Amino acid sequence: MLIANSISGISVLNGDFHAGMNFAAVLEVPTMFICRNNGWAISTTVTEQFRSDGVVVKGQGYGMKSIRVDGNDVLAVYNVVRAASEMAVLEKRPILIEALTYRVGHHSTSDDSTKYRELDEIEHWKQARNPLRRFRKWTEAKGWWSEMLENDI
Repeated sequence: MLIANSISGISVLNGDFHAGMNFAAVLEVPTMFICRNNGWAISTTVTEQFRSDGVVVKGQGYGMKSIRVDGNDVLAVYNVVRAASEMAVLEKRPILIEALTYRVGHHSTSDDSTKYRELDEIEHWKQARNPLRRFRKWTEAKGWWSEMLENDI
């Protein structure tokens, strides 16, 4: 049996996160903690929220295997989650995955992220680092997808 938990980067400031990690490590529960770290806690950068090197080191602090992955790379995330789930089940222990990504949108409908981020930065991430665009380019390069196929749908 495998339990998967998905959390956002800001959740690591919550005591429940640490209690859950500690219990999973001590009791050797086959669990995957998947943290999507988009670099922001509403309008505050994570560097102003905690001093550690991201979230991945928090799992290491509890004696858990921990993996950091490019959260904008669909295939890398798939491969890491697949490998981590096998490790968790076979080794009967928890694993933390930190997927580094970027929040291109606002935090909520009441948030205007352009007040604390430059438009150029947001546009760069929308264009150059967009996971769907990256995956599409890869599938097109393999010959598995094309504009013509998309128009046929």
